[in-house]
Amino acid sequence: MIAALLALLLFAPGTVHALEPVSAFDDGFAVPSATTLTEAAFGYPGAESFIGEAFAAGAWSVPYGVSDLAVSSAIAGYGHGGFGLSLAYTGTGFDLYGDEQEKVGVSWGPVKRVSAGVRLTRTAMRIRGFGEASAWSSDIGVILRPADKVFLAGSWEDVASAELGDSEEPLDGRVRFAASWEIDDHATLIASANKVRRFDVSYSAGLTVTAADVLTLGMLGANEPDRFEYLCGVTFGNAQTSYRGSYHRDLGATHGFFLSWKANR
Repeated sequence: MIAALLALLLFAPGTVHALEPVSAFDDGFAVPSATTLTEAAFGYPGAESFIGEAFAAGAWSVPYGVSDLAVSSAIAGYGHGGFGLSLAYTGTGFDLYGDEQEKVGVSWGPVKRVSAGVRLTRTAMRIRGFGEASAWSSDIGVILRPADKVFLAGSWEDVASAELGDSEEPLDGRVRFAASWEIDDHATLIASANKVRRFDVSYSAGLTVTAADVLTLGMLGANEPDRFEYLCGVTFGNAQTSYRGSYHRDLGATHGFFLSWKANR
């Protein structure tokens, strides 16, 4: 399996970034909307103050079925009176390699429909036989709600282009943009664009549908690499659990499981 991954890294540069686990929340459905703010909080600083209450979310994902690349992520926070705080973690690895991130963030909503956030991030990496390295970086984000059923969001990770220890290896900074429109009480259109510093822009767009406020289904298309992503979620009380995955015709399927909770869903 590792040999196959190395071959992909050498001969398929167009899909390399698809094999780089960033977080288990890194899918096209985790964009700010009326129903997905909790899981979107990981990728979009500023969501904490929009949520306006205690929240937590966790996720586990296996990119393209490669168990050695399985990534786990979690975020918890609290918002009140236009302010918000959050703590987040994500990590992946096996005996030869591993990386992780810890984030602490604050957000502020100066007016009802606008929120901005800042996060401090520690990134660490280890490679057996080469040692370990870490770096501190900063992330910023803005979320707008121009109408009750519309969200617009943007974030910029690693604003200052930090480098990992003495290796001078730059972090993979990332810029995200997202939009959602709740076209009625049961359906929401979503779209996003993500740009990792070293790669082309990846776009995604799709639809989520909620039935009887209990079952949520979603489907979207994305590129870089070309793939379909899908979601099936169940809401129970203040919590929601979901299976999320994607399929690429050459790389295969990604499987992910999510659990989120909000004090007053």
